[in-house]
Amino acid sequence: MRLYDPMGQITIRKHTKSSKRLLIAKRKTNTEKQVKQIQVSEHKITRREFLRNIFFTVIGFTVLEKTANEIQRKPEPIVLEKTRNVPTSFNGEKGSGRPELQASLEQYIDSMYSSGKIENDERTAWLAYDLIRKETLVSINADVPMQCASMVKPFVALAFFHKVNKGELVCTEKDKRFLRLMIQHSWNTATNWFMKQVGGPDKVNELLQENYPEIFQHTEIVEYIPSGGMTYKNMSSASDYNRFLRSMWNRSIPYADEIKNLMGLPNRDRSGDVLTETQIYHKSGSTARMCGDIAILETDCGDNVCAYTFIGIIDRYDSVPNYMRWKRIRVGIIREASTMVYDTIKQDYRFG
Repeated sequence: MRLYDPMGQITIRKHTKSSKRLLIAKRKTNTEKQVKQIQVSEHKITRREFLRNIFFTVIGFTVLEKTANEIQRKPEPIVLEKTRNVPTSFNGEKGSGRPELQASLEQYIDSMYSSGKIENDERTAWLAYDLIRKETLVSINADVPMQCASMVKPFVALAFFHKVNKGELVCTEKDKRFLRLMIQHSWNTATNWFMKQVGGPDKVNELLQENYPEIFQHTEIVEYIPSGGMTYKNMSSASDYNRFLRSMWNRSIPYADEIKNLMGLPNRDRSGDVLTETQIYHKSGSTARMCGDIAILETDCGDNVCAYTFIGIIDRYDSVPNYMRWKRIRVGIIREASTMVYDTIKQDYRFG
């Protein structure tokens, strides 16, 4: 019911009892609706949070499952042999004639592992052999095949010279230049050139296995050197390198003097600290997964000659992120090991 003042300026709302009851009921209904809307809103928020929690839980389990599957699918790392081999005997000849040197070198390598300079996921191989007295000086993991890198190149030279010796190939002036580039300067293109002349990596491997089985017992040559020098598949062992170097020294392989002279051309020496009167015939190799050196060290001792082989290899399963730093440390380790052998030889042969 509405009442108006005479001037019609003020409107006054007056409620009867029945209208008041209706108004109270209406307000109560509105209040209940508001409460219900709040409850529904709270329920929606709770439900959203619940679904979000379920979503992240499912994602978490999915990630864990994927990680577990990837770990399961990942190839097992190469078992790295830190255990020391029994001194190896070659062709029935005497075993290690320097047990003190063997023990010293083992202790040195163990210290390199302990200090972290050689990592636990790396493995090493070492071999030294006295060519004059025909005895093994040091042998550690000598028969374990490891990556060749550029140390495969003297083997490729032998395969090429075998064909030349048989009259199946001719050594041209270009070949002579490429041989020097392959061995002295470690030019990968030249290596692949000679592999192609022989018939490819498989033919090189087959030729060496069939014609020189007494040398190549753990060697597998299966690939050209890829672009960038990332060659990881060609394999050989310290004992195979040693037998090759011995055969070269004894001139029991074709063009032995030519290969020896190529390995004696001046380059960056990695065979340890030696006297100027000591001639080194060697081939080194390195990638982001391997560092090594194979060498003959020969010294004129006046009335006689001292000569011995040294092989040092460090390799790993995967590539290192900082190749130059990694290589520099491993080269230093190999040089130090070589120097230990050299110092022993100096005392034995009384030179320097």
